[in-house]
Amino acid sequence: MDNIFKEKPTLQEYFATSDGTKFYTESMAKNHSKTLEDKTVTHVVRPAEESAKETAADIIAKAPEMDLETANDYLDSETSLEKPRKSVVQALEKRIEELEKLEE
Repeated sequence: MDNIFKEKPTLQEYFATSDGTKFYTESMAKNHSKTLEDKTVTHVVRPAEESAKETAADIIAKAPEMDLETANDYLDSETSLEKPRKSVVQALEKRIEELEKLEE
């Protein structure tokens, strides 16, 4: 699996330029590619099997190691579900609270 999809669990696609730089929008990638010899922009989509929902146990186990941005991404993804898993939401909210206290 592409590392950016691990780092950004809610990301479904990105655009990569020939120098390996990744962008969230095609227009930004095309603009950057103008500065390169090879102006190719590749559209990369998250593979379907990687889009499958992680188990609650997997997410809860990873929560203590998450940084603030990752925890927020996971929480946003979870709360956008039709039926968010309470245990996952609680674990993520706890981790976010811990990280925000550290930033103070």
